[in-house]
Amino acid sequence: MTEGLAEAYTLAGNANDALVIPAGLAFARVRKLQPELNLYAPDKRHPSPAGTYLAACTTLAALTGRTPVGNSYTMGLDPETAQLLQKAAWDTVQEYYGR
Repeated sequence: MTEGLAEAYTLAGNANDALVIPAGLAFARVRKLQPELNLYAPDKRHPSPAGTYLAACTTLAALTGRTPVGNSYTMGLDPETAQLLQKAAWDTVQEYYGR
């Protein structure tokens, strides 16, 4: 389902000359890399702190073209988790924009 949604958002973004930030694809990447990492709040609709951090890293990478890898701000997450999320965000943005 994620791939289909990503395609629909990409088409809509292209049709409206709007930037699409691939946060959903970053979530899917992390789910594959570390499925036990909880990216959602208990309501399953809102992001957990880790999910919020991942979305922020993805947004930073998409808007600036700079990697979030190595950013010292971790939002209180343990360093290993923060690094995983930073790298997943960067890899997703690089792949999505074909860089």
